Amino acid sequence: MHVNTNAEFYEDTGITYRGIKANDTQEFNLSCYFEEAADFIDSALSQKDGRVFVHCREGYSRSPTLVIAYLMLRQNMDVKSAVSAVRQKREIGPNDGFLKQLCQLNERLVKEGKLKP
Repeated sequence: MHVNTNAEFYEDTGITYRGIKANDTQEFNLSCYFEEAADFIDSALSQKDGRVFVHCREGYSRSPTLVIAYLMLRQNMDVKSAVSAVRQKREIGPNDGFLKQLCQLNERLVKEGKLKP
C-alpha cells in the first residue's frame, strides 16, 4: 500500500513536511537537493525539541544519501565518516550514482577548505 502524502496531508498537525521527488537511479542528480535538504534538516533540529524524520520508500538509498550530505555540509564530516555514522544507526545502501555525488561533494568541500583532505 502506498499512501500519497504531501504538505497538505500534514496541515494542522504541527508537522512541517518537505517532499523531494527523486528517483532511485544511478543517473538521477540528487546532489541538486543536498543544500536544500541540509537547510531543512538544520532548521528542524534548531527548533525547541526539534526532530526530523527523513525517509524514502525503502529508507535505504535516497534518504540516507540526504542525511549523509547533511552531515557533510553542516557537521563538517567527510564522506567516509558520514557514511559510517549513518551505518551505525541502520543498514543503508546508497546507489553508486548517489555515492559518486557524495564523493564529489566531499571533493568540493575539501577544495573550499571546509573539510580536511
